[in-house]
Amino acid sequence: MTSRVCRAISAFVLFVGAMSLLPGTARAEAPHADAARPDSRPVQVGIGKISPQIPDFSDTKKTMTFSGVVQNTGTTPLKDAHLEVWRSLVTARSAMGSADGEGYPTAAKSVKITQLAAGASQQWSITSSETDLLGDYSPQPGVYAIDFDVRDSNDNFVGGQRTYIVWKPTKMPNAGQARVALMWPVVGQPGLTGQKMPDTSEAPIVADQSTAQQYAQNGRLSNILQQGQGMTVNWLVDPDVLYTAHELANGYFYPDPSKSGKLTGDTGAAPEAWYNQAVALLSSPSAQNCWNLLYGDPDLNTLSHSGPAGQSLLNAAATVRAPVTAIGCRPGSQTVAWPSDGQADAATLAGLAAAKIPNLVTLVGSNLVSQWPSAHASLPSSPNTVVYDNYLSNIFTDPAKPAAPSLSNAGVLAGQQWLAQTALADVEGSGIHVVTPPRDFDPPPELLTAINAVKSVPPQYQWFGLENLGKVLTDAPAKPEKVSALTKVATANMAAAAVNAAFDSQQLDHSLHAIMVGREYDSAVPFRPVATWWRNHGGDAAYGQTVYSTVVADHALVSFGQQNPPLTMSGKSGTVPVTINNKTDATIQVYLRIQDQGAHTMFLQVNQDQGVHSVQSGQSATIRIPVQARGNGQQVTLTAQLYTCADTHDDCTYYPSNLITHVANGSVTSVTVKVSRIGLIALGLMIGSGALLILLIGLRVYRAKRTHHAPAQDTMAS
Repeated sequence: MTSRVCRAISAFVLFVGAMSLLPGTARAEAPHADAARPDSRPVQVGIGKISPQIPDFSDTKKTMTFSGVVQNTGTTPLKDAHLEVWRSLVTARSAMGSADGEGYPTAAKSVKITQLAAGASQQWSITSSETDLLGDYSPQPGVYAIDFDVRDSNDNFVGGQRTYIVWKPTKMPNAGQARVALMWPVVGQPGLTGQKMPDTSEAPIVADQSTAQQYAQNGRLSNILQQGQGMTVNWLVDPDVLYTAHELANGYFYPDPSKSGKLTGDTGAAPEAWYNQAVALLSSPSAQNCWNLLYGDPDLNTLSHSGPAGQSLLNAAATVRAPVTAIGCRPGSQTVAWPSDGQADAATLAGLAAAKIPNLVTLVGSNLVSQWPSAHASLPSSPNTVVYDNYLSNIFTDPAKPAAPSLSNAGVLAGQQWLAQTALADVEGSGIHVVTPPRDFDPPPELLTAINAVKSVPPQYQWFGLENLGKVLTDAPAKPEKVSALTKVATANMAAAAVNAAFDSQQLDHSLHAIMVGREYDSAVPFRPVATWWRNHGGDAAYGQTVYSTVVADHALVSFGQQNPPLTMSGKSGTVPVTINNKTDATIQVYLRIQDQGAHTMFLQVNQDQGVHSVQSGQSATIRIPVQARGNGQQVTLTAQLYTCADTHDDCTYYPSNLITHVANGSVTSVTVKVSRIGLIALGLMIGSGALLILLIGLRVYRAKRTHHAPAQDTMAS
């Protein structure tokens, strides 16, 4: 008896035994072993195409075709091998597994591999009837794992690839139609730096041209808009990606690496077209399911784990708004806080709670949510939480993360996995499954086709439907759950240097624009270097440094003028001049405070609060500060400092007092005054001395005249 026959008999015994485990079924199959394919397998199998994705439920004589490639990854030739089709019944999403040589052989025709040299590949194609593939003219309803296994000449399993086929899943015991709230992120690469061309155009300068290229026709962001229109999705929008397109629409400049970083201009036609498309879509009735992310999509895990500086940034980020109306979803919708990769812990949730963001929904992931009565949950520090399904969400791959080498078409496998997982969700209860793809997802066409393919199935067999996230939120949160049920924070947070630079940038940027009169500005500039986008993408360090340098330089545009050498003041009172320079493009209103740094025994009397002063754009203003002397012959130092608020006792110095890294401070200046006041006694002595000097001079003149006339008188007398 051959080993193949023995295996078939063994499989039959297992098959008969499994029948008793599933009541009400004529043909039950044991669950597929949940074991991963060892990396040491000498053969890899790739699946490149499956047609159709869903079998014809009305006629099992119909065929399905599978094709792909097999490669000998070992070091010796593969001879007299076969590529066979095996199946097993999957009963739970947590046990979907991978090809491991187990299961039941199908009647599908195998492919011979006569000889395959080490490193060589061979194309394969198998067409099978549904009956042969699933083992019966009336297959058992459910999800079937279909393995394409390679067995060598000794009938040993040497490698394989798994995919899935569904068969009338709504007819499984206790099945109901699964409901899925599919989130559809519209998130892009930050690029605005706060820099603008120094001319009348004020065209923005982006850090990298890729910021604008992401808006290209048929690019990822354009495709996301097109694809989402054809389905019931829940738009998850970072308003900053729209604002960035809006700013680039009238032209922009970027440093061109091919020209040694020389600034090169572009018309902005692609961002403009995308912006118009996005605004039209998100304002239409077809986009009612629209949810704004926190503006700029800050990295919540990084900020909540970065001490006071990170929490301060998170608090400030909650207040950021676009300086342009009609950006993002319609006003009034709830704001979504979405930690990176859906990972969160107690510190993440506590940080969000401390930010006191109104009307907030926290979006996080879990492997356990399918066991809860609702995806709307209450967690410590997060009473309004939507927990999404990691199993379904992970079908959407993140293109920024390195993928394991594979011979398969990833879209084909993803499409079949979507069909299988949604089918298995039919028996998991009546709750809505929330699905959230990665931020920069780019779904392959086969996956999109699978999501839409269920519409072609007769209504009684349509095993899932897409829903509005609002239906999840209308349910009261389920009983309080533990934070430990969430996906733990496993990916590394951003470097502390990035957070510190962003913190300093925000402080400097805020103080500058606090004194600019009536000037709308892009308050998101300091936050973009700590956007969640940078977790899985390069260029964050260079971009962050560009933003930081820009903010520091802009803050320095308001400063005191250079002071002259020590001033000398004679008399009781005088004025001390200080000059404020405004090199910005807006009028500023700044508050001035003076302090006397003299000794206790003598000082200049001065009103410390000098009030508010306006300085026109590109101009300087000299303020003459009245002072009165109390002392004589000594030097007194006055310190002048700029403030952003009227109550200068508040911590609102123009140069922030809490910077982590100090920069040049032109908002504080010192003036040295030499006091030479003349007193009354000194004045009396000076007057007396002057009178005596006049008297002595007069007496001397009189004597001189008398001496001159004496000889003449003597002559005349003789």
